Amino acid sequence: MKRTGQVPFMKLHVGILTLIAVGLLLWATFQSGNLYLGKEDQIHVRFPDVGGLEEGSPVRLNGVPVGTVRKIEMGPRSNSPVVVMGVKKGTRARLHEGASARITTVGFLSELYVALDAGNEAFPVISNDDQIRPSIITDPQVLISRFNQMADTAEVILSNLHSATRGFASGHGTLGRLAHDERLYEQLVLMSGNAAELAAHMSETQSKVADRLMSLASSLDSLSWRMQHGEGSLAQLMNSGDLHRNLLASTARMDSVLTLMQSGRGSMGRLLADSTLYDDTRQLMGSMKRLMAEIEKDPKKYFKFSVF
Repeated sequence: MKRTGQVPFMKLHVGILTLIAVGLLLWATFQSGNLYLGKEDQIHVRFPDVGGLEEGSPVRLNGVPVGTVRKIEMGPRSNSPVVVMGVKKGTRARLHEGASARITTVGFLSELYVALDAGNEAFPVISNDDQIRPSIITDPQVLISRFNQMADTAEVILSNLHSATRGFASGHGTLGRLAHDERLYEQLVLMSGNAAELAAHMSETQSKVADRLMSLASSLDSLSWRMQHGEGSLAQLMNSGDLHRNLLASTARMDSVLTLMQSGRGSMGRLLADSTLYDDTRQLMGSMKRLMAEIEKDPKKYFKFSVF
């Protein structure tokens, strides 16, 4: 059979579709960040726990994909895992002091990825990977477990409330008996009536007290006006200047008398300043004590009685 060198149309069609599929696969691979043919930097960050992060997970800088997780291994001298990230060339130069790396997720059940924060651009660029602060969010599986525990607890609480409501409706227990006992309603109505009467009495008493206070205030106001404008003794004491002048004069005279007494002039001054009277008085008191002692000892010597 003689070859013509021509390719059948069907085979050519299949080849074109295969090339398109390979191209789409390569494009998707590049978009996901799992494959990067150019040069890349490696950043090593030590995390306390990777929380389910896997190799091949994306790496984003301020939300922009810049690489992928190349390796997750244990540290050489500790049990803290080290995440090795392959990032595009120049990514390290964008990280400044205060930069951080955290393991997070887009949604509640989405896959985990490493989010890089560039830090403050006013600060210098980091000199080594140890300056990158690591942090981690709670593993979604842990969150789901906690949510399930909360749901179980809520179910138990609802079950208990349902049981309590049935007991309340059937009249069991203290609350159930109170709800179905008509005597409680009657006592509450009676108590409300008594409370209303008590409030009425209190209102009446309060009104009387208010009237009396108003009367007292009026009397005090009248008395105050009379003291200020009247002609009585209190008004004269408050408004007249004679009392003040008399008090000043009396005070001045008393001051002069006290001055004379302190200087030893006059009868009172001599009595206060001269100690002779004090000494004579003491001698007199001593003589009186001795005389009384002698009289008690020999009264016949001083008192003589004769009937005839």
